[in-house]
Amino acid sequence: MRRWIPACLALLVSLPLAQAGGPPDRGGRGDRGDRFRTMMEGRFGGTQRDGSDAFDAVRRYFDLTPEQQAAVAKLDEQRQGEQREAMLEINKKLDKKYLPLVTEVLPADQKPKYEQVYATLEARDDATEAARKEFREVLAKVRTEQKVQRPMPSSFLPQTKTDLVRQCIELTEPQRAAMDGAQREGWGALRDKMGAIARPQDWRDAEARQKFTEAMRKLREEVDAQTAEAMVLLLNDEQKKGYQTAAAALDAYNKKAAETDSACEKKLTELVGAEKAKAMRAGGFAPQGFGPAQGGPPPGAPQPGDAPKGEVPKKATQF
Repeated sequence: MRRWIPACLALLVSLPLAQAGGPPDRGGRGDRGDRFRTMMEGRFGGTQRDGSDAFDAVRRYFDLTPEQQAAVAKLDEQRQGEQREAMLEINKKLDKKYLPLVTEVLPADQKPKYEQVYATLEARDDATEAARKEFREVLAKVRTEQKVQRPMPSSFLPQTKTDLVRQCIELTEPQRAAMDGAQREGWGALRDKMGAIARPQDWRDAEARQKFTEAMRKLREEVDAQTAEAMVLLLNDEQKKGYQTAAAALDAYNKKAAETDSACEKKLTELVGAEKAKAMRAGGFAPQGFGPAQGGPPPGAPQPGDAPKGEVPKKATQF
């Protein structure tokens, strides 16, 4: 079992830049967990009837015009949002059902504390979900104003400024090509700087893992910020307006989420002690999908450990 710890942490190191600007992983019903669960459910039929639905039928067996395809995609995006809301509601109902059953398992002196811990986590999740919903609404408005055609999966929430450019702006092919170059350059810089961050001598040390993870997060944030600046230079004035609105919403969401996390951790520390609260914070992570749709590296981007690629454009061009 010990052998997979370094492998898991290595995966964490190479997670896409999509994680760079987001708040710390909140676990529970947090967005990263939702993304992983939704991905797995979609691939393995966890929430679908035999892997088919109304959208699969029309796409598979009918020839649609571009306008019809766009309309169907919009409806599919709406359906995914409703499905996500329904799943969250089901989880809440099941929690209410099993909360008293779990409580009965515990000794009498631990029951009140367990109920308080659950209430603290529930308040955190509710506050985070409210902030997430507000953020999604802003992004939906921006995407409509920017006439973005491709749907954004309900399980995906942009966590970085580079995500926002890719998901909230309708880009031309020349812009996409130039942005691929900017992101390849960013990934090259990330790869070069990763070696300077010391790895934990003992991967079983939760504090050392957390310190390493935090250093990697800060590095990804730094590289993503630089990459986003280069990408924004490629946008025209109207596109920049949409991006600025989305970026302000992302900053507001991150601030609210961080404040919610901080309040939750403070309360948990009071209830279970600093050691357990910290251990929960330094716990595992939910892996995410890779590729541009999930905010991953663009085609041809170098991965950590790859040999250096060829030169990429250094100066952005206005489109």
